[in-house]
Amino acid sequence: MRYIMITHWENHWDDLRNNETYYPDTLFKSGMNRSKIVENTSTLFIKLNMASRKPEQAWDGKVFDFKPEKDKVRFKVKIEREVRCPPRYYNYKEGWYVEEARAREGIPERSDLYPQFFSNVATTNDWSEFEKYAYQLLKLLGIHEIHKYEKQKGMADGFFKFRNLVVMYDSTLETDFEKSKEVQINNYCAQLKNGKIQYQNMIIDVVQCQKQVWIITRGNPRVIKKVNEVKVKEVPIHEIINIYRERIEENLSEDKFESRLDNVSE
Repeated sequence: MRYIMITHWENHWDDLRNNETYYPDTLFKSGMNRSKIVENTSTLFIKLNMASRKPEQAWDGKVFDFKPEKDKVRFKVKIEREVRCPPRYYNYKEGWYVEEARAREGIPERSDLYPQFFSNVATTNDWSEFEKYAYQLLKLLGIHEIHKYEKQKGMADGFFKFRNLVVMYDSTLETDFEKSKEVQINNYCAQLKNGKIQYQNMIIDVVQCQKQVWIITRGNPRVIKKVNEVKVKEVPIHEIINIYRERIEENLSEDKFESRLDNVSE
């Protein structure tokens, strides 16, 4: 479960006095009610522009220390990082929304066409399982040549090259990975910038390729930064599942598939 909290109020969400605010019951949206109040729930906070009522900033974090009152609920806010507001929330109005995990992750309840592990990928707390699922999902997309590294400190999970796109990817359940993986991410960028990737006894030329680093998470899609010609992206697992669903339900040419991969999280 995750909350989406949206308001245009001043000093929200990153400049709250004592990190505390409240919501009146009248702003409960999308099935939210007092029975769904849970301590330390992951939350996307969105600040709307006062005039246009369109998102101008967003943050990931948590809410805690709930204090229900007669017609409102007080709580405290912990901001973990600023993020890009996901496009699917652009037209949301002010309010406190709740999303169940599977709805948020874009994972279907049932289908003969979807692998069983889709139901596990949104809930596992085992990083090795999450890494395995990410690899399996990339293979399911139709990316057949994915090179996995033996797990060593500072190494990516692996990389793949599809036509003119090369991606070095790393999977994580961490929410604050930009700090914990800063050195590794810079190392991945340096390898790609070098134009050659060494894998076992092979040297793979990627000089002419579009170069990207994917950090595969359960967070929000965004471009984290660009280091020279290398784009570093947070790619949520549900975004990869969406591409899989598109390949199942539509006819994607190789050109469109390459473009879909190239523009993921943008």
